[in-house]
Amino acid sequence: MTIKIDKKAIRQDRILRICMKTGIPLSVLALISLWVGQYAGSPALGKVFVVSVFFAIPIGLLYNVRFMMLSIREVRRQQAEQRQSD
Repeated sequence: MTIKIDKKAIRQDRILRICMKTGIPLSVLALISLWVGQYAGSPALGKVFVVSVFFAIPIGLLYNVRFMMLSIREVRRQQAEQRQSD
């Protein structure tokens, strides 16, 4: 039996939803402030970049770790069901 992970069901996790709703805008803000600050030569936008990246990277890491934890949990659950049915 093939083990399939339902990514849509995993993404419905509350913590993952919070990470997506905060991390994506922070990442976009970081990229925009980096590009505009570089072209405009604005040190203030460089500070905005540093602050937004300071928060965006840990949020992205948290998202990835949580997603992997939930995926592994789902695989183990399916394997246990498969062993019980055998």
